[in-house]
Amino acid sequence: MLDHVSELFELAFARLDRAESRRREFAASWASYIGAHPWNAELVAVSAVTFEIVVKTHEPAPASMALAFSDWLAALRAALDNGLYALAAAVTGQNPPPGAGKLQFPIASTVEDFRSQAKRLVDLPTGIVTKLEKVQPYQSPYGPKTNLLYWLHELARIDRHRRLHLGLGRISRHWIGVAVPFGITVEFDEDVKPFAAIAGELVVGRFTTSVPVSTSAIQFNPAVEIAPEIAEWADFELVGSKPSLAERMVMTELFMRNHLENMAHEANVTPSVGFRTFELPAAS
Repeated sequence: MLDHVSELFELAFARLDRAESRRREFAASWASYIGAHPWNAELVAVSAVTFEIVVKTHEPAPASMALAFSDWLAALRAALDNGLYALAAAVTGQNPPPGAGKLQFPIASTVEDFRSQAKRLVDLPTGIVTKLEKVQPYQSPYGPKTNLLYWLHELARIDRHRRLHLGLGRISRHWIGVAVPFGITVEFDEDVKPFAAIAGELVVGRFTTSVPVSTSAIQFNPAVEIAPEIAEWADFELVGSKPSLAERMVMTELFMRNHLENMAHEANVTPSVGFRTFELPAAS
């Protein structure tokens, strides 16, 4: 039976490997899209002395990005469900385990939600259900939205039941140079924070001149770096920082691998590639 459970876990880990390949496909699709320079910057006069530099996208991100992201979500969610199935087979000694049709890795934002989902887990030992409850998003000290399980569930739910996630651009780095006629001074508005997703257009700079001047007399050179973003995930923060989408995707894969490795360890199964997210205590 242990060999069969090991095989079940290996197939679950294969889902994680597939998620990684879909992430790379997503990145390649973005690189191809942004390499065609699908945006431009314009100087807009707000008043005689106030001007804004606006970045506008003139071509939407391709569907291939959305599809790759969709496959990434599905592979990660399936890996958790497959891992729980393998654990159930291990602890019950049966394959399929009792209640196999109801098994699903629970992801809950409230105690009440977990209790509702726990009805699917009645055939598992109480100790395992308790351990599953401890990792739920509502247990996170800074709130469920700081937990990557929450985001996997939320993003996958939108993807399955509403629509594909649309790829956006986020200003990840920028520098703006402005040249005005001799004798005129320029003061930039420090309140403009351009490190945000571009939903069609985004103000990346605002400045005032010491005297009125026409836009034709102003030269500007915005050096803008645009990174990919997913609209519903754009405001994610983790302990005061806002990691990039690429960082979030890698973190999510690592986080889900940790959950899967914990389930394998609970089943006394060692993955063929070993444990990557924690070290087992040394044998005494």
